[in-house]
Amino acid sequence: MAQVALVVGITGVTGTPLAEQLLRRPGWTVYGVSRRRPELAQDVPLERLHHIAADLQDAQATLAALRSCSDATHIFHCANDGDSATRTRMLANLLDAAEQTMPRFANINLLQGTKYYGCHLGPFKTPAKETDPRVPGADFYYSEEDLVRARQKDGNWTWTAVRPHSVCGYAAGNPMNLAVVLAIYGAMLKELGRPFGFPGNEACFGALFQVIDAELLARSAIWVSTHDSCANNAFNTGNGDWFRWRHLWPRLAEWFGLEPAGPQRYSLADFLADHRALWIEMVKRHGLRPFPYERAPRWAQGDYRAPSSRMSCEYDVLSDTLKLRQHGFAEVQESGDMFLRLFERCRRERVIP
Repeated sequence: MAQVALVVGITGVTGTPLAEQLLRRPGWTVYGVSRRRPELAQDVPLERLHHIAADLQDAQATLAALRSCSDATHIFHCANDGDSATRTRMLANLLDAAEQTMPRFANINLLQGTKYYGCHLGPFKTPAKETDPRVPGADFYYSEEDLVRARQKDGNWTWTAVRPHSVCGYAAGNPMNLAVVLAIYGAMLKELGRPFGFPGNEACFGALFQVIDAELLARSAIWVSTHDSCANNAFNTGNGDWFRWRHLWPRLAEWFGLEPAGPQRYSLADFLADHRALWIEMVKRHGLRPFPYERAPRWAQGDYRAPSSRMSCEYDVLSDTLKLRQHGFAEVQESGDMFLRLFERCRRERVIP
């Protein structure tokens, strides 16, 4: 039987690769919910993609919009805009509409992350396991999960969740993620004729870290959503390796043709904020694609507790992904290769010179 996905947040760095991965598989049709139309890869069969513009904060508007995708079997919830209360209300409206309009609705997959374990609040137990207790103050995903758990008990559908850290990928018009921001940072250092200095502190330079390729994340989400043994469970997911920036940094520097350098006195957020004029000039001179640069410094800071940020976190950030492998998904990606491949794509897409 044909499977039909509803991808909520299809224009994001997780939603776009997820839709692409689904459409590359025979038998899948995709409805994508977003404010603007998605821009997918050229090799994707777009005749099986349908865009839905819906305001999920409005219950009646959500119900009306989702009547057009009554054949949907799987929901992939990739949107994470707004505060916890807003996101939970949007999810409730989504579930209400799904239960009323989708007779074949089988599973909803939630995109979570290592903030579930309090990684943004300070040092936490590592490697994080799905069985770890919840952390006071780390309620970024709890209310959404609690809502889905409660609703599923009375429904004929299941839920699943994936918990990645630092998703890296490319989505046209919404490229805010670590790989793309590092590509822009390296391009700017090249323009300035400066070495490839690490925009963080010594502790972060030596701490263990993990990332995940957005396409790999998509495939893991599809796997857990379509295998009965995974039903009503959450799964940590990652590239399958951990690294220290100290060891990876020279390889990234070599791609830009720069000399590697260790920790700098500035943070990535400060560097991006201080060099906005340089980026504007580079875009004009090299004919680069528009990039929401004004959002970059805030993204680089993230919501880590000061003085930490995405590139100055002084403690290990890693999760145990054994449970996912025990449930049959064993695909891995070497993180250094991932960064270089995404740098190449940024150049090919004219995001960097």
